[in-house]
Amino acid sequence: MLPLDPKRLLELLRIAQHGSFTGAAAALGVSQPALSNSIMVLERALGAPVLERHRRAAALTDLGRLLVSHAAAIESVLSRAREEVELKKRGLDGSLIIGVSPIACVDIVPDAIARLKRQTPDVAVLIHERPDDELIEALRSGEIDVMIGPTGLLTDPPDIEREVLETDAFTVIMRNRHSLARRRSVTLAQLRNATWVMPHEHSTMWRQIEALFVAENEPWPADCISTNSITALKSLLMRSDAVSISSPRLVAIELAALSLNASSRHCGRARGERATKVRRAPSQPLTPAVRR
Repeated sequence: MLPLDPKRLLELLRIAQHGSFTGAAAALGVSQPALSNSIMVLERALGAPVLERHRRAAALTDLGRLLVSHAAAIESVLSRAREEVELKKRGLDGSLIIGVSPIACVDIVPDAIARLKRQTPDVAVLIHERPDDELIEALRSGEIDVMIGPTGLLTDPPDIEREVLETDAFTVIMRNRHSLARRRSVTLAQLRNATWVMPHEHSTMWRQIEALFVAENEPWPADCISTNSITALKSLLMRSDAVSISSPRLVAIELAALSLNASSRHCGRARGERATKVRRAPSQPLTPAVRR
């Protein structure tokens, strides 16, 4: 087998992104025949097809999908290299890109970044908040350096290294003037007719709340507001008799100000706990900023 040309892998990535040779050729600034010929050279080197060619589109084969995942990693590495060069030209000492969940932004990440900046003030820091599935893929591709967030219901992929930082528990959250706010505990059955505010359905927290309802054999709330905004979730709770399930750490400021109440310690028999982890991909280089 001939050595793989990274340029051709990136061309394959563009075809996958645009779904056709024509769109990819326009994006790359080359002719469609030239791009087609380049992919044929790649396929001859591999001894197998990477694309299924149709009249107006092109679909990846299994081998093509494998190569595209590597091509995305190559593109991410090149992009980071360009960024590092620009940072160096501006007098900065590298970068650190972190993917987070909202709970990690309460204290873990701010405390760590504050210490890092005291030690190395010239490090550029970028923080992304995205759904867990997207962050895992960003770890693999090298788009982010580390991911900090709670454990999901599913086992972490084997290619991801993880370490538990701390654990916390779920509790029912409601405004301080709610009729149930003074109870030591409340069951999901007692909240069956309540208006609920839930995190977005693609989040880890949504899946864990769903598991609590399943464990209690309770139907999913009929009256439910869904949001991917923590600010909106907390504001809705403070301005109405809606309820939610969350970690007390996520609403620590509001609890201290007596705007919200978390006196209900558990949800019936279902006691939810989760661990917050730091995750990274061992396949990606451990830069000095990441190590610190």
